[in-house]
Amino acid sequence: MGANESLFREVNERLAGLADERGRTSLEIVCECDREDCTERISLSIQEYEEVRQNAKAFIVLRGHADPDYESVLASSGAHDVVEKFGEAGEVARVANPRNGKGPE
Repeated sequence: MGANESLFREVNERLAGLADERGRTSLEIVCECDREDCTERISLSIQEYEEVRQNAKAFIVLRGHADPDYESVLASSGAHDVVEKFGEAGEVARVANPRNGKGPE
């Protein structure tokens, strides 16, 4: 479950980098939920995306895709929620954060 979320977060980091290189102000990312069969897309501004990425335990998911056993909804905007992992899931998310210079341990 956590590997799926971290994989999509890493893919989205690459998409954000490409959008930034091309001077775009918005991007389309893959839902970062824990559902292995989910490949839904979410549109948001680069600014919104960057605000979420300030929190290593935060993920962007479609509304209704939050898993209350492992995460809480921090904010909702349009068709998506920003969730924060807690407990062991939060620690795994923090360690696997592609912006901290480390990969999953």
